[in-house]
Amino acid sequence: MYELIPRVTIMAVGVDQYEDPAFRNLHGPLNDIDNLHSLLVENEKTALYQENQFIYLPNLTANQLRKEINDYVLGRSADKDILVFYFSGHGVPIGRNDFGFCTKDTKVFPNRGPLPLSTVKYSELLRSIELANIIPIVMIDACYSGIAAGPHFIKPIDAITTMRDRLHSRFASDFALLCACSDEQFTKDTPYGGVFSQHLFTIALDGLPREEWNNPLLSLQAIFSRLNRKILGEAYEERPRLFMGPTLPNFPFVINTQFSLRSYSLTNILVNVLRVLWNNGNERELDPDEILEFTNNRSSYGNHNKLSLSPWKLVETIPNSRTRKLTQRGKDFMQGKLTVPYKVIEDPTSGDYIRAETTHDVSIGDYL
Repeated sequence: MYELIPRVTIMAVGVDQYEDPAFRNLHGPLNDIDNLHSLLVENEKTALYQENQFIYLPNLTANQLRKEINDYVLGRSADKDILVFYFSGHGVPIGRNDFGFCTKDTKVFPNRGPLPLSTVKYSELLRSIELANIIPIVMIDACYSGIAAGPHFIKPIDAITTMRDRLHSRFASDFALLCACSDEQFTKDTPYGGVFSQHLFTIALDGLPREEWNNPLLSLQAIFSRLNRKILGEAYEERPRLFMGPTLPNFPFVINTQFSLRSYSLTNILVNVLRVLWNNGNERELDPDEILEFTNNRSSYGNHNKLSLSPWKLVETIPNSRTRKLTQRGKDFMQGKLTVPYKVIEDPTSGDYIRAETTHDVSIGDYL
């Protein structure tokens, strides 16, 4: 996941002021993109991205937004860059087959709906970024029912399904689409931001425990299941949707604030396991129950596996059995020929164990 971070650009669009009186002005979109910036760039507990990777776009016109998208696409030189396109504001269906991001100058034709050229259509976004072989991560906090502009809009039958299908047809299986609500629902706007975005940001800030997500980085997929439960549990009318292609890279969204690296020290309990297997040079091969019996310490049952961790590698399991024995490194250690780090710690990138930065080396003589 770490290797994807330099390839990511976040384009955050928030529109809360509309020129056409058919639209009501909103309270939350600029707070939404401010909060997204804080989460992804500013907050040292969660941020993975640099300021130059975040494009802040408040209250643009349709042509200004098109220009920003075009400038981004023309500035790409590498295949499979990742664009996170986040939109907070009004959204409308364009006919049965497209969706419009409403910019501040979006116009409504009386009794007919929005003028297509006054919105930035979803299909425009996809057509532009596919030219540069860019992976889209689209996040939309917007209404789909057309309620925002009164009775003028066409009922958005299958709006989200169409959006998902466009992504899949254009980008095969490298895409993600995260929507605030289903096809005929509308989102709740508050002075603090949209309910969907507020919950998304709060969950990302709080992080997930190991039993729910055992990784130092949080992906959108990891966040989504809790986001869905949270919104449904509070009885909001909206229900978020997440569509992800099966080969989408494991895209990192934020640092997991609940993740802490495991570490282990070569304690006397572990050394006692080594002594039992060494048996004063008459080496023994024992299963876990026998190790527990010889050491007379119930905690040893789980501890003997730690002795196989890198960079210790003092004990190994005999293939096709549960039986444990000393490795050659283990034998050398017990004979005073080898020193090992006292403390090992989990590597956040590989998941393996490595020497802890502040530790010291120990030999069997330190335990006599």
